[in-house]
Amino acid sequence: MKFKKKTAMLVSFTLGTLLVASTALADIANKSGYDQLKDALKVTAELNSEKFDSFTLDFSMAMKDNGKTLMTSNEMKKYDRSKGASETISSGESLNGNKNNSNYYSDKKTMIRVSESDPTYYVTEFTKERTEDSFDNPFKEDGADDIEKIADAIVGSLKDHVVVTENPDGSKGFEGSLTEVQIPSLVNAVASYSLKQEFNGNQDNMPHLTKDVFIKEVKGTAKVNKDGVMENILGTAVLSGKDKQGSVHEVTVEILAKLSGINSTTVTKPDLTGKKVITNVANNENSGPEISNPEIFVGKFSNDILIEKDNKFVKVGERMIDITKFDNKMIAGRYYEVYKPGFEEYATTQRDFNFTATKPEDENRSDFEITTESGSKGNLYPDQYAGKINFNINTSMGRLQFDSNFSPDLD
Repeated sequence: MKFKKKTAMLVSFTLGTLLVASTALADIANKSGYDQLKDALKVTAELNSEKFDSFTLDFSMAMKDNGKTLMTSNEMKKYDRSKGASETISSGESLNGNKNNSNYYSDKKTMIRVSESDPTYYVTEFTKERTEDSFDNPFKEDGADDIEKIADAIVGSLKDHVVVTENPDGSKGFEGSLTEVQIPSLVNAVASYSLKQEFNGNQDNMPHLTKDVFIKEVKGTAKVNKDGVMENILGTAVLSGKDKQGSVHEVTVEILAKLSGINSTTVTKPDLTGKKVITNVANNENSGPEISNPEIFVGKFSNDILIEKDNKFVKVGERMIDITKFDNKMIAGRYYEVYKPGFEEYATTQRDFNFTATKPEDENRSDFEITTESGSKGNLYPDQYAGKINFNINTSMGRLQFDSNFSPDLD
């Protein structure tokens, strides 16, 4: 299972919270309780990846600061292993307040995506049948055994905080909580250091925590059915810390995962009748789509050349890419830099060169390989969806900030 990518901060904080929450749920007073919980997770992962014909996974997360919601994320993914198809419905609100609502469909021959912000249906048709879009068993990934050993070591110091209930129908319930005084000092010390790095003031709308950072509480519940399958798990973590002004922040993260619709989930391919559709063709799922209209990239693209000055970013010029030829096998153009008056000192390494970029024979590659007049190498990736070009040359940038993404120069 692959959820869409979040920011590095949210991913690391969420995974850390899940680790502590799942640890707290274990019936550690009786090791068999902990083993039962791990067994349920392993059984569920194995059945999802190898046995169940279809199922639905729901994942949701919410982050709050002193009761105020900072961000939300909800994702429902439906799998139909018999058809090699999946459907993902995502919604939520990011830290900067943007709404993120999108739908994604995939099968052996097709990928389709659409979002609320862009009602266009982007379709990729594959010339070769792909392997089925299936759930990936995390316990069979490289390094899974090492991660399990680390979790076992952490669990070893936490005891007597969880109740395991065996129900008449054979199902089991797990419930428990830990407070700051029950969390080992080493765990809280490591958490304090990590959380200060994450809540560093570089994320919009996030509190900047500088001191007295600690995990205040972790609690959670889980349910395992009579067949040993994990049906749901809910974890909540509360951390406390102070900002530079000494104000106290209590940041709460709530995470819920649910499994449902076992062998009864239906995955539906979107009906494109009457819809605005952009179709691309690709050799396989790793090669990336061919550009349906290569000529659209002929012209100028640019980005700003920035420096750090007086504790802020200052624009000193522009990088320019002038594409003169573009097809799905070769790109030709010119790269050059233009500096603003008064910033000539930064133009000591000013560059101006012609280049060609060719498509590698390796069908798993989606970029173009760049060769300049002087023989320097790099890569270029055209993104039709975003309307941008990613351009990299293997050379030093000195004191300048470098942005590899170039947007159309429409002035």
